[in-house]
Amino acid sequence: MSLASLKKHLFCAAAMMLAAGSSFAAGTLTMATEGTFPPFEFHDSKTNELIGFELDLAKAAADKMGATLDIKEFKFDAILPAIVSNTLDFAAAGFAVTPERAKRVLFSDPFYMSGLTIIVPKGNPKGIKNFDDLKGLNVSVQLGSISHDRAKKIPGAKITTFESGADAMLNMISGNADAVINAQPATDYMIVSRPSLQTKLERLDFVADAVPMAMIFPKNRADLQKAVNKALAEIRADGTYEKLHMKWFGRPKQ
Repeated sequence: MSLASLKKHLFCAAAMMLAAGSSFAAGTLTMATEGTFPPFEFHDSKTNELIGFELDLAKAAADKMGATLDIKEFKFDAILPAIVSNTLDFAAAGFAVTPERAKRVLFSDPFYMSGLTIIVPKGNPKGIKNFDDLKGLNVSVQLGSISHDRAKKIPGAKITTFESGADAMLNMISGNADAVINAQPATDYMIVSRPSLQTKLERLDFVADAVPMAMIFPKNRADLQKAVNKALAEIRADGTYEKLHMKWFGRPKQ
C-alpha cells in the first residue's frame, strides 16, 4: 500500500470511529453527585431523599434524552478523579468551571453563575470585610472546592478543610475558625433554612470570584456532553429551567 493510500485508509478509519462515537445512545446513565450542597444537591431532612436544583436539571435533561439515571453519591473530592478515570458517565455536583478542571474533564454548557462569600461569627468580631482581611487568620472551607482554591491564595491563612460547607461553618461556630469561605447561593440557602444559624453567624455583604457552574464528563464522552447540552437548551426554551429556578431560589433567573 502506498503512503498516500495508507493515509487515506487511516483517515477513513478515524472518521468512522468519530462518527460512531458522536451520537448518544439512550439508556441508563451513571451520575455522581454529592449531597451537602443545598440548594443544588442535598438530602431532604425528613425523607433523606437526594433533592436539589441541579439534580432536578439533570433529571429533566435525562427525560429529554430518553435516558434513566443511576445516581451515586460520593464525597466531593472523590468525584473528579472518578470522572477522569472514566468509571462514571457524568457528574452533577456543583462544579465550577475552571481552567484547571477543563484540562481533565469536559463541561456542559453552564447552568448557573455562582460567587464566593465569607461567613463570620455573629457580630463579626475580627471586622472582616473581604479576602484581604483573612490574611493570617483561621479559615474553614470544603475540601477540593473553589473556596479551598481561593483560600490557598490568602497569605498566611491557616486553612482547615471539611467534607461540606456546613461542617466548615459548624467548625467556626465551635470557635475553631475566624471565617468560612463558601459558595454564596449555598450559604444563603443554608442560613435561611436553618434559623438557629442566624443567631450564631452572618454572611458578609461580599460576593466575589463569580464563576459558571456546569455538569462534568470524562474527556472521551463528547457524545454525552453534546446530548446533555441539547437537552439543557430545550429545558431553557420550554420554560422548565425557569420553573425549577423559581422552585429552588424563589425568584426568576436574573
